[in-house]
Amino acid sequence: MTRLFRYVLLGFAWLFLAAIVAQVYFAGLMLFGQEGGRDLHEGSGYMLGTAAVLFAVLPALARAGARTVVLGVVLALITFFQPNLTFARDQLPLVAALHPVNAFAIFALSVVMIRRATQLVREQPAPPPGPTAISPT
Repeated sequence: MTRLFRYVLLGFAWLFLAAIVAQVYFAGLMLFGQEGGRDLHEGSGYMLGTAAVLFAVLPALARAGARTVVLGVVLALITFFQPNLTFARDQLPLVAALHPVNAFAIFALSVVMIRRATQLVREQPAPPPGPTAISPT
């Protein structure tokens, strides 16, 4: 079952990274006045924030190790709070300006998660616990 979760983690990490690239494209549409760009950027941003919660769970299910689990939790948290940075636009514009900086951090951590998940998938599975048969030589 651990092996399955490792593949799920890897697949989800790749899909998540692709969605981040789409987010940047939607932001470009918004910045250059394309109708609907803002709605696409906001709507998919909220979906990413919700989906990122899986990064808080999947590394643990994949038995990815403590560092990868912590990385997943951090990635989930900064992605979940990413839309909230824009709410500070009027009162704290310097905080709101962290929105694109945080997006770079989300992108970078996603790449790190892909690399770690790839290593996990490539690892030789551990032998099952219990007595092992000794073969006669």
